[in-house]
Amino acid sequence: MKIIDKIIDEFRNRGFKIIIIRDDSIKARLNRLKVKVWLVPDDYFPWWPNPLDMVEELELTDVNALFVVSERPYVISDYIVNNISRARYWFNKELNVRVYSVNIDRLEEDLEDGINIALTNHYREISNVSLMGMACPNCGSPMVTVYSSRYFSRRWGSWANEYIEVCEKCNIISHKLVLNLKS
Repeated sequence: MKIIDKIIDEFRNRGFKIIIIRDDSIKARLNRLKVKVWLVPDDYFPWWPNPLDMVEELELTDVNALFVVSERPYVISDYIVNNISRARYWFNKELNVRVYSVNIDRLEEDLEDGINIALTNHYREISNVSLMGMACPNCGSPMVTVYSSRYFSRRWGSWANEYIEVCEKCNIISHKLVLNLKS
């Protein structure tokens, strides 16, 4: 199975709708959250002297999250984040993009963790429920469950019930996984 096919399977497993598939990238959507996964070629390091060229080439104006999949994703992700900052300061270009690193050697685990973090960071865009949750660990007020789903976790090898809870009083966000582990 090709790497891009594994990425597509993981996003579909998490409820995302795949919008665009290319050889080196995909775009997907979950409610109002739009993500792009960029599979960086093995021997390629991006070099954009003008940060607006990077924004255009990676199509960052219409996504909320960018997943960088590479053998050295942290170096490339740092470079992209720095260029996003340059675009903001040099050209007054505001981008609402967060960058997540996925090591190709730990593809399934890193991608699952990255998706979990992206869902937590963008809970407003993915909200699918509004239920009373547990008490806030900080102030004791009831938290609001804003997202709930069930998926098969490759990291844990079992089904996981996923909940994102938010305390509107003190802005605490909680991402919970309830695993169905077999004894």
